[in-house]
Amino acid sequence: MGRDLLRYKEDGSNRRLKLTLPIPTSVNAMYTMRRSLTADARKFQKIANALINEAIDEQNWQITEKGVWIYIDMIYYFPDRKTRDSHNCLKMLMDVMQDRVYENDMYALPRIQSVEYDKENPRVEILITLQNKIQREKGMKMIK
Repeated sequence: MGRDLLRYKEDGSNRRLKLTLPIPTSVNAMYTMRRSLTADARKFQKIANALINEAIDEQNWQITEKGVWIYIDMIYYFPDRKTRDSHNCLKMLMDVMQDRVYENDMYALPRIQSVEYDKENPRVEILITLQNKIQREKGMKMIK
């Protein structure tokens, strides 16, 4: 195994946080020419912040400490069948959870599990779990 990257401690708990958020603004539509957030991005940020805070309160989530890595499993439900890159939504999504769900998004391990269609209720469903040693080693073996 390679040398560890800022993995200070492992939280042995099986804490989980479930979120349902609107589809994040794509990185392609996130900034104006002056590198400030667009109106759509600010709107997403405001709605997502409220939903994240509500879920954190309801599920008694405690922000993870520095050095605790977490999986962000996602299913996207897009409103139409247009060609979209779901991974272009990751930047906004990871940023909006920082300082609430985790200390720094460098510790987030995003995994898009599926992309679906739901015209009536477009959204991204998210399950956040803490990485443990067994999961980490299994993932590393899968790639080698």
